[in-house]
Amino acid sequence: MSSLFRPSTPHDLERVQLFLQRAFGSPSGAAFIQPAMMQWKYWDHRGDWQEPRSYLLERGGVVTAFAGLWPMSFRNGSETIRGIHMIDWASAADAPGAGLVLVQKLSGIFDFILAIGGSAMTRKALPAFGFVEYAQQWHAAVPLRPLRQMLTHQSRNWKLVARLVRNTLYMTKPAKHDPGWHSAPIEPDQILPILYSTDAHASPRSPEFFYFLSKCPAASLVLHGIYDPGGLRGHFALTLVRGQARIAGVWLHNPDGPAWQAAYALARITAQQMKPACELVVTGTGDVSGASAAVAGFRVRQKTAPVYLLNKKGKLNLPSDFQFQLCDDDEAFLDTGSEVYST
Repeated sequence: MSSLFRPSTPHDLERVQLFLQRAFGSPSGAAFIQPAMMQWKYWDHRGDWQEPRSYLLERGGVVTAFAGLWPMSFRNGSETIRGIHMIDWASAADAPGAGLVLVQKLSGIFDFILAIGGSAMTRKALPAFGFVEYAQQWHAAVPLRPLRQMLTHQSRNWKLVARLVRNTLYMTKPAKHDPGWHSAPIEPDQILPILYSTDAHASPRSPEFFYFLSKCPAASLVLHGIYDPGGLRGHFALTLVRGQARIAGVWLHNPDGPAWQAAYALARITAQQMKPACELVVTGTGDVSGASAAVAGFRVRQKTAPVYLLNKKGKLNLPSDFQFQLCDDDEAFLDTGSEVYST
């Protein structure tokens, strides 16, 4: 019996929910497969992307592979380069090769496919599918409320008090930046357009993207403009998932060291005002942004997650300092169901 490849629809919700629960060994109450979350990720209207955002393979009415899509697009002159990151990507244990078939089908539709991090098994499998390691992410975090963090921390062991002391010291490190820079809340329609091209330093995101992200059932969104004495120089987006604030992304018109440093410092100051937040986390790629996060008071860990790229059509050529950020996959809004912290 041949397999059918097609976009999923809301009518598939229960079947896909059960399939993902089994594939990932998750409890039925897992946040990522709750109906409202699935509806938002895969089927709700999204102004910056009109195409399907999930596909499945089925055989005889039984789902054998599934992938949700988190899209990303660039302009190269008059051409639009369309790509995806696969979220909630899984295949059935009793359907060998179904995951590979799904990737092959998607690679025929899109110009490139990204895969950031993933389990050890996923990282081992990706090269066999044709993915190559393109970059390495760094990860950084800074405590905001260490005592509350300690009280809700999952790991209650003899290191807890030492962790509290260390995190308190990190919290007191100043968020260093040029005092001429400041931030203020803005609406998505107020953001100045960052170049939507392959020369951009971060994935281009339109106002419609932020309107969509603001409707996520698992995360709240804060969008701030970044200003220097000359005016608006960029913007950053913060999401809040349970007790963790996350810098979903930073977009700058001139992404040099002082601008990155100001962006991370101002995001840290903003997150401190979010009362439920116990810590702030951020990811990026490249030395300039990572060094700037350290100056802004973050504890930076280098090379924490590989970024894999399937670019068979050869259309995607990004600058060497391109930033792969939390908003480029589901890490900006992923709810693990508990308050587990990085610091």
